[in-house]
Amino acid sequence: MRKVVMTVCFLGLFVFASNAWAVVLSNVPAYNWYHGCTPTAVGSVMGYWDLHGYGNLFTASGWAAVSQTANVQDQISSPAHNAKYDPTPDNASLPTPAKTSIADFLGTSVDPLGYGSTSVSNIIYGMTGYASYRGYASTATQYTYILGLLGLTWSELKTEINAGRPMVFNVDSDGDGKNDHSVPVIGYQTVNGVNYYGCYTTWSEDETVQWYQFTGMSSGHVFGISSGESFKITSAASSYTLSAGSVGGVASEMSPTPEPSTFFLLGTGFLGLLVIARRLRK
Repeated sequence: MRKVVMTVCFLGLFVFASNAWAVVLSNVPAYNWYHGCTPTAVGSVMGYWDLHGYGNLFTASGWAAVSQTANVQDQISSPAHNAKYDPTPDNASLPTPAKTSIADFLGTSVDPLGYGSTSVSNIIYGMTGYASYRGYASTATQYTYILGLLGLTWSELKTEINAGRPMVFNVDSDGDGKNDHSVPVIGYQTVNGVNYYGCYTTWSEDETVQWYQFTGMSSGHVFGISSGESFKITSAASSYTLSAGSVGGVASEMSPTPEPSTFFLLGTGFLGLLVIARRLRK
C-alpha cells in the first residue's frame, strides 16, 4: 500500500501526516552549539521571535541571515563574555563585561560554573532579561516535569506550540538519569498512543527535527525531560535604548532563587560535579 503524506502550511505552523499527525513550528533556526547548549537553545527561540515581528532581537535580518549561526553568534555569546568566562577559573585580568548577549543574561560559564554551563534557575531570567535589553517586554515560565502530572504536562506543550511559541526543554541527553542539556522544542506528535516532542539537538545547523518520547528522566532513556521553559513577547518596551549593559527595566544584577534542594546546571559535558550544587554540563 502506498503511504500518503500530506503537508499544509498556515500561521507559522507546518503540519504533516505520515501514519500520524505532527505539529511543527516553521522558521525556527537550528543553531550549532555555541559557548553553551542553553544560550544556543534560547538563541533558537529568540531567532524565531525575531523572524515573527520582533526584528530587534538579533542584528541579522531575514531567514537567510538569521538562520546562520555565524550571523547571530555574538548575540548568543559575545566576544567579551567568551574572553572573560571561557577559561576555568574565569579570567581575573578582564573586567566584568556589559550584558549584551544571551549568555550574559543566563550567567553561562560564570564561576563557579565551568565552560558552557548554565544554572537552570537562571533560564527564565536570562530569556526575559535579554528580550528586555533588546527592547521587548516578555514573560517566561519554568515548569518541572513530575510524572507528567504536575508542572510540565503534555497539554502545556501542545498549548504553547499551537499558540506559535517554541519552548526550551532541559533534558538528559545520554540517558544516565542526570540533567545535562538544553534544547529548543518546536513540535509534538502522538504515534500509536505514545507522545513525542520535536526539537533540535543544538549539535548541527543542518539538522531536521528530532523526535523523543515525552517522558521524564530515567536511566537508559535518552532525552528524558527534567524541566522546561515557555516564553512569549508581550509588547515592545515603553522605552528602548540599546546601550551597553542596559536591560530595559529588568534588574541589571539578576538574583535567581535556586531550587530548594538541587541547583541544576546545564552545560558542555557529561560529567557531574558538586560545587555547592550539582553541576551538569553538555
